[in-house]
Amino acid sequence: MGSALLKAMGDGIDNNLEAGEAEERNIYEAMEAGKQVTKLPMSLGEALKELDNDDVIKSSMPNEMYKVFHHYKTDEWEKFNATVTDWDTSTYLDCLP
Repeated sequence: MGSALLKAMGDGIDNNLEAGEAEERNIYEAMEAGKQVTKLPMSLGEALKELDNDDVIKSSMPNEMYKVFHHYKTDEWEKFNATVTDWDTSTYLDCLP
């Protein structure tokens, strides 16, 4: 994570990217007032898709590190999605014949 942050900061400095104005309001109030915000991914699956499109952050993981990281995190996401929870059982078990 540290190397990804350093890489992102370096990219911002190298490309003279503007961080924008600081927001001191409650973000929900700011959004109600019309502020446009980019939301963070809401799941590991969404985060992996975003990471796959981010060459700067991917470059912070040298050599095969990104491929290994992506492989294990994709496997983790797939296992999570295949897990039957207590909620699933209590909600849907009565529907089975």
